Amino acid sequence: MDITKLAGVDAIKLVVMIVQASQTVRHNKKTCQQLVQHVQIIGDLLKKLQASEMMQQPEIRNGLSELKQILREAYMLVTSCQNNNYVYHLFMAAKQADQFRVLQNRLNSCLQVFPLISHIDTTDRLDQILEIIRPQHSQAVKEVPRLFTGCSSCDTRTEVYGEVKKRPLQLNCAEPLKFSLTQLVDATNKFSDQNQIGQGSFGCVYKGQLHDGLVVAVKRCFHLPSSPNQLDVQDLEFQNEIYFLTKLQHINIVKLLGNCMQESQRILVYEYMANGSLDNFISGTGTGRLFLDWPARSRIMKGVAEGLLYLHKHCGLHVIHGDLKPSNILLDLNLHPKISDFGLARTYSPGVEEEFADRIVGSIGFTAPECRERRIFSIKSDVYGFGALLLEIVSGRRCFSLASGESGDDHGFLNRKAWRLWRAGRLIKLFHSPLGNESERTEILRCIQIALLCVEEDPANRPTMQEVALMLSCHDVALPMPQRPAYLTVGKARAH
Repeated sequence: MDITKLAGVDAIKLVVMIVQASQTVRHNKKTCQQLVQHVQIIGDLLKKLQASEMMQQPEIRNGLSELKQILREAYMLVTSCQNNNYVYHLFMAAKQADQFRVLQNRLNSCLQVFPLISHIDTTDRLDQILEIIRPQHSQAVKEVPRLFTGCSSCDTRTEVYGEVKKRPLQLNCAEPLKFSLTQLVDATNKFSDQNQIGQGSFGCVYKGQLHDGLVVAVKRCFHLPSSPNQLDVQDLEFQNEIYFLTKLQHINIVKLLGNCMQESQRILVYEYMANGSLDNFISGTGTGRLFLDWPARSRIMKGVAEGLLYLHKHCGLHVIHGDLKPSNILLDLNLHPKISDFGLARTYSPGVEEEFADRIVGSIGFTAPECRERRIFSIKSDVYGFGALLLEIVSGRRCFSLASGESGDDHGFLNRKAWRLWRAGRLIKLFHSPLGNESERTEILRCIQIALLCVEEDPANRPTMQEVALMLSCHDVALPMPQRPAYLTVGKARAH
């Protein structure tokens, strides 16, 4: 069932639907049963809450505002396990396990909230709730069993609620934290140059350390007082980032921890990614260029594909990222990728193949031709950007050139190079590093062919991200022959 059809369904009805859907799952049966156990407990508590006068208070209702979205996501995840496509689930099992884990954590946070905000008699459920949340690692959760012991239900709610409020970073909250400017000035040593780790079109990124020792990335937007229109764009991107990243939770999506809007400052605080952006491994020169072996590159490609698949199909919001490029792919300590920068992201209407945008802003080389020339966007626009990203990862070169073309930017530099090599039967020449064994060589050729499928000129011929993720993970899946890529001719007409 499409998530849009659930818009008017209440939370208790969603619980029933999740339980019913779990009875017919074909994959991840044990994990689904564990999830449903938690959902059923929430359903029982919701029924008691509905009869309570506490639910008439706005602060109580607001405290449960995210619950419906969590239950919708749970329903979508459980129904995805009903799919008959065994091959797909065989190779996507690990990622689905991650999605289940994230959803379980969010449900566990809800379970902590119930006994804190209500005066209903939950003593018959407390043991079950504690049993579920006890494995969590945050200090606040570890102390919950101790706080419950020997307290009346009312005193317990008050004490635990106070303890949870002291540790907001350790819970999955619907709203990001509000940092003070003083906190972030201290964390970044007054935004010193020594702490700067990156710079984009709208701001600088600094490494910071909060008072509790947590290392974070702090993005401080530039002041642009001379251009009101640009200020509007900056504010739109800033609000976009907050809107999307507070609703998205996936192992391959960067986490937004909070923000600061104080005086004239606009600042965002993210989890810190020790290896910076993928761009450091592609465009760095000399000693600044870092090396990635093929297994690391392959893992990055698959991780980004899973992140995009989550945005397009599984997150419930139907999101198009709109600006996929190496500088927006961040790498953690273990080189696991996370998609960042949702300033240009937008939602799309399921079932509608393409939509018209009032403006198109993207990055040279990664913007699909239909976006650039006709202001048409779709999920296939992101697929094009992903294909361009693959060509850069494989070749270690930029997918565009600033030295040619009518407008001074050649969007199809790598498209043409890969296409010529494909037609000449020398595709492996695109790979710039020393080759490994025959298995590695075969995988590299396969990835370049998938990239060519993604950058095809006609968006209707490009695969979906679900198909791309399957092709990258399952080497037994036959690949179609690629057709003409976009921007095959230098100096193609500019966007109108």
